[in-house]
Amino acid sequence: MKKKPVYLQKYMAMAVLFLASSCSKVPNGLTSQSDGKTLSIPKMGNILQSGLNYGDTILNLTYENGTTNSGITGINPTNATASDAAYMVSPGETGDYAIAHKIIQGDPGYYSDGNYRSESDADQLPVTHYYPGDERRYEVSVLLKDWTPWNTGDPINETNIFQLKLSGLSEVPLQIRTQRNAMLLRFATANNMPTVNILADVRPYVNQWIQFRVDVKWASTAVGYMKTYMKLPGQSDYVLVDNKTNYLTYNDNNTAGQHGYIKWGLYVAPANVTRIAYHDNIRIINLSQPTTTPGLIWGNSVPDANPAYLDGPYTIASNITNATVYNNTTYVYQHPNIKYQASQNIVYTNSTSPAPNPGDNLVGTPWSDFSRSTLTAAGMSGSTPSPGGRYLLSGWANAPSAGIPSAFDATKYYAFYLEPENGYYFNFTDIKFTVLRGSTTHPNVFVLRSSLDNFAANISSPVTISGTTTPTAITFDVSALNNVNNPVTFRLYAYGATATSGSMLVGVNDFQVNGQVLPNP
Repeated sequence: MKKKPVYLQKYMAMAVLFLASSCSKVPNGLTSQSDGKTLSIPKMGNILQSGLNYGDTILNLTYENGTTNSGITGINPTNATASDAAYMVSPGETGDYAIAHKIIQGDPGYYSDGNYRSESDADQLPVTHYYPGDERRYEVSVLLKDWTPWNTGDPINETNIFQLKLSGLSEVPLQIRTQRNAMLLRFATANNMPTVNILADVRPYVNQWIQFRVDVKWASTAVGYMKTYMKLPGQSDYVLVDNKTNYLTYNDNNTAGQHGYIKWGLYVAPANVTRIAYHDNIRIINLSQPTTTPGLIWGNSVPDANPAYLDGPYTIASNITNATVYNNTTYVYQHPNIKYQASQNIVYTNSTSPAPNPGDNLVGTPWSDFSRSTLTAAGMSGSTPSPGGRYLLSGWANAPSAGIPSAFDATKYYAFYLEPENGYYFNFTDIKFTVLRGSTTHPNVFVLRSSLDNFAANISSPVTISGTTTPTAITFDVSALNNVNNPVTFRLYAYGATATSGSMLVGVNDFQVNGQVLPNP
């Protein structure tokens, strides 16, 4: 019945720290993330930040825990099989550790992904992905270890040390590379931009840390920018070495799920040459300003198994930071100026380690839930919470008699809670749901109310659907709710069943709250 796959995510994900983009060593900017292949959600706390403000650090890889993924699940150290293709070195640029990558051109142990390379990447860490409309700063420090100099007559193979990549196609928006004895910038082939020589001779800087900074506005038309800075040993600050404005930075091929991500390490070397490079202090910093125009405030595609089987309200962190990317199949979005707090100790009812215990729950925000005293979860498959990727509840009122549909019941509802950050307020415009019911005799009339009047009145007219198990989109006009600077709970009620007996089913596949989140005047 559901159109999307099941993503059984644990309530443990990408932490965003509010850090300045300094060069000093600080702890990693992300906590471990798990794919969550079981249905139980671990009883542990989170420090995930749902949205981004200007200057927030998205990723901060320092390697200070002494591991090649810096302790962050989703960071891939290398795909090369040689035991020393990626390893830790000490000291790092500013702390105890850095990562080293090594390749030997011609040795199969250093051959991966179609070439001789040993590169780390963040492709499996969604919070680090970029899309058109995002503005980001990327920082990386590189040390060319015992770099073999180029001599006249030697092969001129370039060696890549850092990339801003796009998934699903060969175009690469930016590569920082060495060729002969120079340091170069190479750009997407489709842009027909010449290579830029940013350092004529790297030899004086071998075995020393070189710092790079790239500021980008990602755009699939010529409205973006890409500004590359470099800081050599002995320099007190970054120096702008290339400046592209009114520039197409994101070569979109319209592939479903396409996104940008970063890679660092070594890619290609001259024949029979050993290359080693150290990388440290890899950062991604948000440069986007939150939008003030009406748009998505909170979007939740409900990517987990039926959250009604959790022993408390459902709080899930956003896996995208760009509202324009949101779709209602796999994504979660929370505006940076709505309050996010991870839930703790909330698990599925089939969990054995730990066992469900509502008494120890700490409710997060924003959350979705339902009237637990009057409705129950439905769809359990054996002992496994189901269905995947949506809510499903039973217990809705039956018709009192043939020909008389069930009436509105204020005790049976779905609930959705959100609150603005301190100093902000909501101007709501509309709220959308994708709903479905168990059959043509199950509830088909929906109304929405809010805590702003203690759920006394419908916010807008009731919405009636005719579908059954086919997901149906419904929309409520909530534009009357303006200047809301307090927490608010919306309740979605369902009634109108014509069946006089049997279990009445109503599901919610996804929801989107739209409007503005603005600073107080």
